[in-house]
Amino acid sequence: MKKYFWLILTVLIALPAISIAQWSYLPTIPGPIDLEELARPTYKIAATQPVVSEEEAVIKTYENLLPSVVSILITEKVSNDLGEVSLQETGGGTGFFISSDGYIITNKHVVLEKNVNYTVITNTNKEYVGSVLARDPLFDIAIMKIEGTGFKPAKLGDSDKIRIAQSVIAIGNVLTEFKNSVTRGIISGVGRTITASGSNITETIEGAIQTDASINPGNSGGPLVNLNGEVIGINTAIYRSGEALGFALPINLAKDALAKFKKYGEIKRTFLGVRYIMLNRYLSFANKLPVQEGAYVLKEIPSGEPTIIPDGPAEAAGIKPGDVILEVNGQKLSAMNSLSTAISKYDPDVQITLKVLRSGTEYTLKATLGERTAE
Repeated sequence: MKKYFWLILTVLIALPAISIAQWSYLPTIPGPIDLEELARPTYKIAATQPVVSEEEAVIKTYENLLPSVVSILITEKVSNDLGEVSLQETGGGTGFFISSDGYIITNKHVVLEKNVNYTVITNTNKEYVGSVLARDPLFDIAIMKIEGTGFKPAKLGDSDKIRIAQSVIAIGNVLTEFKNSVTRGIISGVGRTITASGSNITETIEGAIQTDASINPGNSGGPLVNLNGEVIGINTAIYRSGEALGFALPINLAKDALAKFKKYGEIKRTFLGVRYIMLNRYLSFANKLPVQEGAYVLKEIPSGEPTIIPDGPAEAAGIKPGDVILEVNGQKLSAMNSLSTAISKYDPDVQITLKVLRSGTEYTLKATLGERTAE
């Protein structure tokens, strides 16, 4: 049975998941025209031009990006009732080139399995053996490689400059059958915190981009692209019960992962060691807090586990349950810049400065970040 790699959204921003810093014109029909009217000067209506221009921009963006997008097929040895073993296709996803010598970005959940074979197929239907070089221990990002040169890398944009309502397209390998499928939509929201599950994994995604461009099974790992031809997100999750509701990881997270991979040969991520939720006005009201943004360190969780990881960096820094972490090195925390995202920019063993709100009083604390190793 094929596994169409996608993540199903289970919890939206109204019910944020606990995160641990360690670890998206019809033309007007003219009325009757008489001969006198035909003799009058005619004028081109400028208001209709953007419709044509945007359509052309979508087509051009798709055509230019298509050589950069790849399909990822997964095959593994499967035994039948007679004990006969054969190689069968068991799933798939999407990715895109980030260099001319075969480096590829995709979702970690697409290439999570280790004892399988990965085949990368380009838009010209050439097949290559794919190797997984790195899996991000914190975010749903993985780096792959195929042998060869002359591949067309996608142009990576700046996800910090995304604007709500801007037009985007998504390209992917739908159901592992319909390669190079394209859908069109807009950015519906930014800074979403969601919990998604699929392929025997569940993970929290912070700072997600919400889009109404259709993201289908098999699209995971594919690019979300603006009309300048820049990849601004990695298509990651859909909401099964909602129409036109998909989510993508901001591309800046992948750019940071690439920088760490180039530096270390792996994607090193830091951890602080607190269980928290990112605040909004509803959670602030529910917890009777005087601020509406920041990382709220939970006082308790249903499992009974401590919300400050024993012997972790947060405990050593003096962070306590009920604290609200407002800033990291002077950078304010918000839905667009979560605690995990803020500390992920630094290397392990780096000391950071935290502004913390506790019982109405602000404190400045120093913490030395640890290294997250679990995938």
